[in-house]
Amino acid sequence: MAEIKSAFEIAMERAEKIGALSKEELEAQKWEEQGKKTAAAFLNGKIESLQEGLRDIPPEHLQKVLDGVSDILLRNIVLPRESYQWDTIKKAMQGLVEIKGSVASQVMPQIEQLLQNYESTMNHYKAQFKQQISQKMGGQDMASMAMDAEGLNALASMQDEWNKLSAEISQQFEQQLEPLKAYLR
Repeated sequence: MAEIKSAFEIAMERAEKIGALSKEELEAQKWEEQGKKTAAAFLNGKIESLQEGLRDIPPEHLQKVLDGVSDILLRNIVLPRESYQWDTIKKAMQGLVEIKGSVASQVMPQIEQLLQNYESTMNHYKAQFKQQISQKMGGQDMASMAMDAEGLNALASMQDEWNKLSAEISQQFEQQLEPLKAYLR
């Protein structure tokens, strides 16, 4: 019951905030939301270019729409933990160049290089870690280790060690990525 009440309270707080916003703020929020939808349509391939999605925006609201577009595109430039993420990352980078022009064109090669360095660093450490694990296991495979409590504890310990290492590497690269993204805001 408490969950329902807290969800209700959250909804009420949001409603109060909306009620507290001026007509101009509500209008600006609406146009920024339109920009976010346009960016999502671009990233999902529903529109070919952002220019196409921005064509019908009244000039007086264009800046708020572009703020929403930028927000979504920047959120999609992330450290590639999986190779399939590159498609979205590259599309977001392309969109930022489209709307920001030369400012984004100057920064994108740095961002792309940083993301590639992250990916190669993670692959390097992953390979090293696997090698260390196989040496520790002394030829024993993971299935046989999972058969007893001692083996399960060893596997859990190895997983924890990897999680700490990968989080540390990710944090270092995030610290380099954030200022580049902030420059594009």
